[in-house]
Amino acid sequence: MANKNTIQYIFLHLDGVILENILAPITRNIIKKLGGEYTAEVENNIFARSQIHAANYLKQTLNLSHSLEEIIQLYYSERKKYESENSIRLNDGLEDLLKLLKSSGYKIVSYGGAPKDYFLKNINGFLNYFDDEKYIQTKDIRPGVKEITQGIYNLRFQEVLFIDEERTVAEAAKHYNAPFIGVASNHEYSFQKMEMEKIKVRYIVNSLSEINTMLLSKIEIETKLNLVW
Repeated sequence: MANKNTIQYIFLHLDGVILENILAPITRNIIKKLGGEYTAEVENNIFARSQIHAANYLKQTLNLSHSLEEIIQLYYSERKKYESENSIRLNDGLEDLLKLLKSSGYKIVSYGGAPKDYFLKNINGFLNYFDDEKYIQTKDIRPGVKEITQGIYNLRFQEVLFIDEERTVAEAAKHYNAPFIGVASNHEYSFQKMEMEKIKVRYIVNSLSEINTMLLSKIEIETKLNLVW
């Protein structure tokens, strides 16, 4: 049955939408070890940014003597430590959201900076909800809105909906006038909800359960009227 929606694909960020966010606590731990202050500026220069951009930012801001490669390796070491000490959990409401998106006729693909193996390892029994390649690694195509929409799928920006918890991705969606839903972080120290509000993200949810038929229908109408931003 053909999808009669304007939006054809919904892209879900892995870390923060599908899985409980771990980048924020990892980044916070690194900043603390390096003697810096965890701020909104730190988040905005690390989340959904290339590794080189993030490492350069830390090197300059914290006046580090480390090489860029050493800073990047510090991230991987901290991530490995975090994963060994903490459970990586699916976000509450994920299965209901996937069922809703499927029943509404959308194709679903996940994306994120982690390797595809990480996605496959943690998606548990929900892999069949995802379409095509299931997951796109965006480590080298940050933030990824244009690269995924046009470069990989050859779609118009009105044919996609990105669901993410990061301001940088929201900014890219706004620049291209692509539909977007922000997901607030469950970490009380995170600045991303406030940062998304600053750039006037229209829809920010506190849980996946808030993404319902009514909200999707509203976004569909606004997309047709070119009013998503």
